[in-house]
Amino acid sequence: MHIDVVVVGPTASGKTLWAFDWACQNGAEIISADSRQIYREMEIGTAKPPDAFRREVVHHLLDIRSPEESYSAGQFVRDARTILRDIRSRGKKVVLVGGTGLYVKALLFGLADLPPEDASAREVFLSERADVSTEHLYDLLAQRDPERASAISSRDRYRILRALWLFHSCGRTPSRIYREQAGRLPDISWGEVVGLAPERKSLYERINERVLRMFESGWIEEVRQLREKGYGKTSPGFRSLGYPEILDYLSGVRSYEETLSRIQQKTRQFAKRQITWFRHMMPTRWIS
Repeated sequence: MHIDVVVVGPTASGKTLWAFDWACQNGAEIISADSRQIYREMEIGTAKPPDAFRREVVHHLLDIRSPEESYSAGQFVRDARTILRDIRSRGKKVVLVGGTGLYVKALLFGLADLPPEDASAREVFLSERADVSTEHLYDLLAQRDPERASAISSRDRYRILRALWLFHSCGRTPSRIYREQAGRLPDISWGEVVGLAPERKSLYERINERVLRMFESGWIEEVRQLREKGYGKTSPGFRSLGYPEILDYLSGVRSYEETLSRIQQKTRQFAKRQITWFRHMMPTRWIS
């Protein structure tokens, strides 16, 4: 199975427009590799392609889950492969676009062969360690898998817990799992990989402006309506950038200005991590 072009880059870099233009010019369909745009009713905060784009070009893997449902890289790969096979069977070209690096990497390079994840067991695992310091968790990982510990920051609590969970649930060290993953060659090929990377100062200005436009377009009201439907910080969809901060604003924890500034800052930090991930993932033609 073949993907004609892969478009990656940080948030607010212009991936949506670039992919749309290419799809229009080449009669292609778009597969979204975005872990936030899968959620229904979360339109503004996840910056989904506008309706005009979606009427003109078929976009896949948008609005496929409710905010209370979990979704994984493994499920993305299964869904994307099914869609890719269908698009190809109709003789159409394919654009893969997204900012979720793990999804892109998993589809192109394969995933380790892991048993189905027990979500309830994982929640228990995480809750039991909620009050354990990141430093102590890192020490535990260093004891069990020094190779993996040396590859991640001692302050990266998310990746530390992920590694400990893999060891706990699979009985294999994460470093061994990732080596096995590297040896798995999926039956997917791809053409050019295009990375959009505006100059850093310009990107940060665009992020600040974009978040402001989201607020002015009704993002707070979107979150308010979702909260009224029973969604909250424990909902998987609300792990998206900005949603927890707006919930805090609605609860009176921070002012409007503080909330806006906090989300702009977190989005800039997220964009920096995305750039780092994609620059190390694969050969890419970067466009500034």
